[in-house]
Amino acid sequence: MKKMLSVLLSMVLVLSLAACGSRNTQPAEDGTAGSTAAESASVSAETVLQEEPSASETAGTAEESETTAGTEDTSEDAGGIIVTYFSWSGNTAQMAQLIQEETGADLFEIEPAVPYTDDYDTLLDVAQQEQSDNARPEIAGQVENWDSYDVVFVGYPDWWGDAPMIIYTFLESYDWTGKTLVPFCTSGGSGFGRSLDKLSDSAPGAEILEGLHVSGSSVDGAGEEIASWIDGLNLA
Repeated sequence: MKKMLSVLLSMVLVLSLAACGSRNTQPAEDGTAGSTAAESASVSAETVLQEEPSASETAGTAEESETTAGTEDTSEDAGGIIVTYFSWSGNTAQMAQLIQEETGADLFEIEPAVPYTDDYDTLLDVAQQEQSDNARPEIAGQVENWDSYDVVFVGYPDWWGDAPMIIYTFLESYDWTGKTLVPFCTSGGSGFGRSLDKLSDSAPGAEILEGLHVSGSSVDGAGEEIASWIDGLNLA
């Protein structure tokens, strides 16, 4: 009897151990536990990628920023305007000042290396002789930073139906490629004379806009006329 009980107890013990081993080693049928862990890892990785741009995206953003900065700098460095002039009696100088005030441009006086006489009658003879000789009187100075100007006003009095020859010296001293030349003139009433037909020969490459002539005796009251003329040039 005792022997049979021992056998029965042994069999029960073996069956119990087998059942426990089966429960510990059998995988879940729906794979829930494994899927949940994988999905969590995947979600975490996606979250990081969405919140933190890749190295290539970061580089692209930096390049875009540099491009934008470069564009802004180019805009700030846009070409300027300068008003240049030769004046003997002061009328053209006064007109140049009015243009400068209207445009905010820089100002440059074209001065001869050897000053002209103060005597009007003698000046007439000198001017006529210079035209006859097609002279190019020497200029005392030069425009600094010429390349920084896109628009150049050029003013002069009318002498014997033409610009003073020193104006042609000035024009021929610079490269006018891609620049805009705007002439203005003062005189006793003869206007630009034949100078407008000659400007392009001495300033090749320049775009020449419509000029303005003002009588020397009317310069004092020419502010509105000058403002209207400049507005019509559409320089902005």
